[in-house]
Amino acid sequence: MICDRVTVLRDGSTIGTRAIAETHIEELIRMMVGRDIEQSSRAKGTAHGEVMLSVSHLTTGKLRDISFELRRGEVLGVAGLVGAGRSELGAALYGMDRSVSGTIRLAGKSVAPQSARQAIDLGIGLLPEDRKLQGLMMQMSVVENSTLSILGRLHRFAFLRSKLEVDTVQPLFRELALKSPGGDPCISALSGGNQQKVLLAKCLLAGPDVLFLDDPTRGIDVGAKQDIYHLIIERLASSGKGVVFVSSELPELLRCCDRIMVMREGRITAVFDATEATQEKIMASAATGAL
Repeated sequence: MICDRVTVLRDGSTIGTRAIAETHIEELIRMMVGRDIEQSSRAKGTAHGEVMLSVSHLTTGKLRDISFELRRGEVLGVAGLVGAGRSELGAALYGMDRSVSGTIRLAGKSVAPQSARQAIDLGIGLLPEDRKLQGLMMQMSVVENSTLSILGRLHRFAFLRSKLEVDTVQPLFRELALKSPGGDPCISALSGGNQQKVLLAKCLLAGPDVLFLDDPTRGIDVGAKQDIYHLIIERLASSGKGVVFVSSELPELLRCCDRIMVMREGRITAVFDATEATQEKIMASAATGAL
């Protein structure tokens, strides 16, 4: 710790001041979010399902000879420094970057998505790194943003069925613990954490079997992070989804993942089982390519 004292602010008000020597991280989190936080952690060695996604020697303009497998119910972490190719991997799987060579197999079937629409239809979901630039329509409402990926299910005779739209999203909003002002506000009125939950809802409503989550806890508060950890571990992986979890924060990869794949300069430099991975090993592979 660097500080002697810490003051916690929430919603524009001072919640309290504590001496560092007389407090602990759990108390500070409780002060920050206004409630006790359930610490979700991934039980190690839980993913032994069938191979859902198999990537073999995938090469694009930014990736080089990428090969890995993702099993049903597995959370596969992806670590690496900025520019390592983590987001580019998601773009290639989602049909936004064309492959030069290599194959992608989904549930044993060779696929080659050429667009986001094709990837969604195949059962691949992508939560982009930048929610405001790549994921959300900031001038639209919360419900409108959530249902963008499933509008085809919600219309009749070319008219959108508004009640069905609301009824479709509300159960997922409750599960995600989404907090928003009354009614259906503009997405820009929500906090960063709740905007991220709306983006997750849009992704999940499409019903993907494989999800690529690109830094899903970036720029959100500790309470929203815990909600997203719980979603990844308890809902997605436990229900048999395959999750590729990109993160810049090594502790959350170690906490949530079954295996961690390290990338550097568009290549995979190492893959660690969660039981043997450490921050030091991951950083050594990310920085130098050495194990």
